[in-house]
Formats: sequence, structure tokens, C-alpha cells
Amino acid sequence: MRGPRQAAQRAAEARYIDDWTRRVEAYGNRVHPAPRHLQGQLRIRVVIGRDGELRQAEVIQSSGHSELDQAALDTVHGAGPYRPFDAGMGNLDSLSITRVWRFGQGNNYGVR
Repeated sequence: MRGPRQAAQRAAEARYIDDWTRRVEAYGNRVHPAPRHLQGQLRIRVVIGRDGELRQAEVIQSSGHSELDQAALDTVHGAGPYRPFDAGMGNLDSLSITRVWRFGQGNNYGVR
């Protein structure tokens, strides 16, 4: 796959990841705020299947605070199931997303 079709698929994947990020952030801020006395950042990797089901979630770089790491995992699991892949994503079977999550003042999620 080359050219415009590949670019369109990459754009569809980027839109999916943006939607996923917004959904996880909103859910996390509403349902799993971090303990007030903690702040930090961690790196998490998730794998989402074509049907929107969460296939895997793991902390690949800890924040150093098990409560923050667990809040992030609880959020990823709780915010699902996610929307199925759209036709623009081609025959993609799964999508791996790796993000840094920051818990800071006010304990809001900052996913990037």
C-alpha cells in the first residue's frame, strides 16, 4: 500500500488515536482522579482490536507511585469498549498506542 491510500489510512489512525485520547482523558478525570498528594508521569501502552475491545494494557515506564500507575490502568479498562475501527483504517487488525500520562496539580490527566 503506497501513496494516497496509505496517507489516508495514517490519517484515519491519527483521528482514532485523538478520539481515544480525549475519551480516556475525560473518563479518567471524571472517574479515576489520582490521589491529591501525588503527581508524576508514566508511560502506558495499549492495544485495541478492530472491534474496539481492549486487548492489552501495560505500564511500560512507572511513575514510581503504584497508585498512579493503577489509576491509569483502571482508566484504560474502564473507558472501554472503544469504538470499532472505521473503513478508512483498512484491514488493520489492531492498533498499538503508547502515551505518556502526567498527573499534576489538581490531579488531572494529561495524555500526550
